[in-house]
Amino acid sequence: MTALATRIARDAGGSAEPMAPQTERSDERLFEPDGPTLEDLVLGVWEELVADGRAECPVCGSAISLLDGCEGCGAHLS
Repeated sequence: MTALATRIARDAGGSAEPMAPQTERSDERLFEPDGPTLEDLVLGVWEELVADGRAECPVCGSAISLLDGCEGCGAHLS
């Protein structure tokens, strides 16, 4: 089994249309080749959650808690 992530745009009526691929490369990257990995990021958030009960959500940047998840996007770490 494999996973595929695609960008989907939703119009006001809720119907989904695939977005056109970007022709220009964005200067903003989630992770730099020599920077922290996704694992490093998630483990850091998890450690902060265990120690403080709250942390910055790795998905959207809002506050995330152990019990309620993210206030902004609803993400949970388990």
